[in-house]
Amino acid sequence: MKIFCGLCGYSGHELFTHVRNVHNLTPELYRERCPVAPLASEELIRYLHDNNVQATPAGIKKQVTLFGMQIMTDLTPDPAVPAGNESYLLRQDIGRLAAAAVKDSESLLLVGPTGVGKSTLVEQIAARLNWPVVRVAASGGLTEADLLGEWTVRDGETVFNYGFLPRAMKQGAICLIDEIDGLEPSVAFSLHQLMEENGRLVLLQNGAEIIEPHPGFRLVCTANTLGHGDDSGLYTGTRVLNAAFLDRFNSVIEMGHLDEKSEEKVIRAGVPGFKKKTARKLIETASAVRKARENDQVFCTLSTRRLIDIARKTVQLGTLTEALDAALLARLAPEDRAVTREIFQRHMGDILQKEREEHAHETKK
Repeated sequence: MKIFCGLCGYSGHELFTHVRNVHNLTPELYRERCPVAPLASEELIRYLHDNNVQATPAGIKKQVTLFGMQIMTDLTPDPAVPAGNESYLLRQDIGRLAAAAVKDSESLLLVGPTGVGKSTLVEQIAARLNWPVVRVAASGGLTEADLLGEWTVRDGETVFNYGFLPRAMKQGAICLIDEIDGLEPSVAFSLHQLMEENGRLVLLQNGAEIIEPHPGFRLVCTANTLGHGDDSGLYTGTRVLNAAFLDRFNSVIEMGHLDEKSEEKVIRAGVPGFKKKTARKLIETASAVRKARENDQVFCTLSTRRLIDIARKTVQLGTLTEALDAALLARLAPEDRAVTREIFQRHMGDILQKEREEHAHETKK
């Protein structure tokens, strides 16, 4: 049964939002004016109790079980919360470590090859915890002004435009910085003080303004290398990270390729129309390409993300041959293209040969 506002008669299951927004009163002041009027219905109170939900002045919170851990999360809707994907395969090994770091307010660095799902893992954990994410790429010329903020002119007035980091700190969001090993060293230094115990951010750009992090703020970074630079030729432009900067991360997690069964599940979940037999052959071929990379036979690799693109193109175009050209081979150097094509022919030659025969038959008609 709904309750009624003692000031205007508005009805609802809770009046906290109403008395704040309409009457500009705190719950305490409302109780002074309407001492016998309830702020929440018995039905709502019973629901919150039965579902382990806590109503606090800061919002409504609930304990969510993830990877066997109890994590308190805010249920308030927020457009910055990533969209959840129920078919996404949450990796138990890596996911549990990452979720524990988020739970315990640790700064986290996820390291691994491109396309293995480092950022997606963070976003899907956040989606299940209703946790907002502010995501930015460190490569591509991210400046100190982008990250921290700068003075700008707006509507004829000079105002300070806060960057990604202070906005996430104030919002209580996860600040997800992709490819941190592409960050300019001078910009990375600006994170040092924040990453210390009980750290905070001092914005010298704005008169040494001190920004204390919201309790929900977390710093998560991803990298293709472990901060020692790149000698593989795959990640040109990555930088050697300062040892003092790396030491400030509470958790560093290495994330490799999925095992073959898990990778098959991911591909078929992402592209439902992709045939099971072809998916298995594709993963087998990807393993061979990765092995060739380890043996310096090629200077490319095949990520899970690239395999999903190949599968999607195969379903879209109707042939694996065209999909390989559009989603993979056309982007490779001539030498890598020849070796990779030979590997595909060796492992998926029966499928490719069948497509050639069908094409020849159609041409003769």
